[in-house]
Order: sequence, then structure tokens, then C-alpha cells
Amino acid sequence: MGTVKPEVAVGCPRVLIRFLVVLAGTAALLAVLAGTAAPTAAAGPSQEDETCLACHGTPGLSLTLPGGESVSVSVDSALLRQSVHGSALACATCHPDHTRYPHPPLIARTLRDYRVERSEVCKTCHSQQADEFAGSVHGRALVMGFPDVPTCTSCHGAHDVMRASSPAFRNNTPQLCGSCHGNPEIMARYGLRPVYEAYTREFHGVTTALYKLTKPYSPTPAAICYDCHGVHDIKDTEDPAAPVARRNILTTCRRCHPTAGRFFASAWTEHKTPGPDASPLVWYVQIFYRVLIPAVLGFLAVLTVLDLSRWAGDRLKGGRA
Repeated sequence: MGTVKPEVAVGCPRVLIRFLVVLAGTAALLAVLAGTAAPTAAAGPSQEDETCLACHGTPGLSLTLPGGESVSVSVDSALLRQSVHGSALACATCHPDHTRYPHPPLIARTLRDYRVERSEVCKTCHSQQADEFAGSVHGRALVMGFPDVPTCTSCHGAHDVMRASSPAFRNNTPQLCGSCHGNPEIMARYGLRPVYEAYTREFHGVTTALYKLTKPYSPTPAAICYDCHGVHDIKDTEDPAAPVARRNILTTCRRCHPTAGRFFASAWTEHKTPGPDASPLVWYVQIFYRVLIPAVLGFLAVLTVLDLSRWAGDRLKGGRA
């Protein structure tokens, strides 16, 4: 029988140990890579939040305010978890006074008062945005007590807050602003024009609508409301510092159209429906094409019918011959 050489007998365990170390290191590296590549699962509600949802997760739950109005206090737990705050905040973060039951009585008497009061909570984390809003045309009107002015929850919601940088939020912004700026009754109270319908017929509005239909997961490249008017710091259009003021509008346009010439902004219709008194040149061009296009199509249709009739007649004559 052969004999095992001493150096081989000593070397085998060393090779085996090296192999096992390399194998373990590779497995650990793969585990780390898998952990970084795999999306983190959304954390479920905490025990405290589960306690809140035990009641507030009931659909149709509402509370009657002292003024007689009703406010919904139901929370969709699925929407809450999907929201930007769902895994970052606890219920008590925004409702610190409601950690015990029975809850303390509400101070707000009306639904409007309740919404304004709840929006104050947002300042706790979003102080910069709150300061910008306070100096805006909406913020000043809110302090003056106008009932239709939007608050934080008017635009962002409460328990279903969407990330503002998401394509869905951007693409839905014109419709969101249009809930007020497309309402003739609300606009008439403040001497403003309902501009939403005009926007939807303009190039920017049509492009955004097409993106919502064909590419809902892609942000529209067309200008939407806050691209031109600002976000939380919206100013009166007559304010010289407003981005859409006459002396600033070209600079605003050049954010998207860097090569725009000095007459570029003069083509903007200011969200006015073209007519004899508003953008008359655009109105006349529209009338011209509204007559020209049907006339051309009608002429081509008649020409086609006559041509087919002649062709059919010639075929019939040829067949008889």
C-alpha cells in the first residue's frame, strides 16, 4: 500500500479551511448585495397605531362638530401605509392630544375651522413651507378669513399624502388647482376668472392630459400650474415680483424654453379664451381653420364620390359592350 506524504496530509486541512472561508465570505457578500438591491418592505403599523385603527379603521365613522357639520374620522389603513407619512410618522405625531380615550372635545365649531386647525400641525415639520405659504396670496387670504382659501390638506390630503415629486402628483396638479380656479362661483366671489378650462385647451394643458392617459407613470414635460406660479409662495398675478408678471414672464418661459426670443411670451393668451377682445389674432386664425378644415375634407369627400361614380359608370358601360 502507498503511504501519504506528510506535507500533503498537512496541506489538505489548510486548503479545506481556505475554501470554507472563501465560501462563507462569498455567501455574506451575496446576502449584503441582495439586501441592498431588494426593496424594503413597508413597515406595518405600530402597536399604538393599531390601537387607533381598531376604531378609526371603521368605514363611515364620522364626528359631528358643534356647528352641526360632520367630519369623517375614518382612516383607510392601506392608503395610510402607502402614503409618504405612512411608515415615517405615528398617529400621535399629528394627533398628540388624542393618545387617551375618551378624546378631548374639539375646539373647532365648523368644518372650515377644523381644517384650518389641523393644518397648523403641518408646521411642526414643514416650517419652511409654512413660512412661504404665510406670505403667499393664499396665506394672506387665509389670515383674513376668506372661506374658500386652500389649506395644507386641501392640496395634499390628510392620511393619503402623496409624494409631491411623484409623476402622479405632478400630472394631477392642474385638476387640483382647477377645483377652485375652474369653479365660476368661487372665482366670482374674488373677482377672478375661472382659468382652468382655458388651460386645458392650451398646448400645455392638452399635453398634460395626454400624459395622464398614455404615460401615467411619467411626469408631464409640459408646464403645469406651479412651474409658472410657484408652489407655496404663489403671488398675485398683479404683483411685480410674481413670476408671471409682465416684466418677469419671459424669464419664467425661459426656464423651459432657454432660447425663447423677446417676443416669445407675447404668444401667451394669459389663460383667456380667444375672442374679439382677447387674443383676436388667435381667434381669427381659429375661425379660419374651423372653416378651412371641414371645407377641405368636404371637398375631398365629394371629389371621391364623383370619382367612384365615374369609375363605376365606366365599368358598367364596359361590361355592356
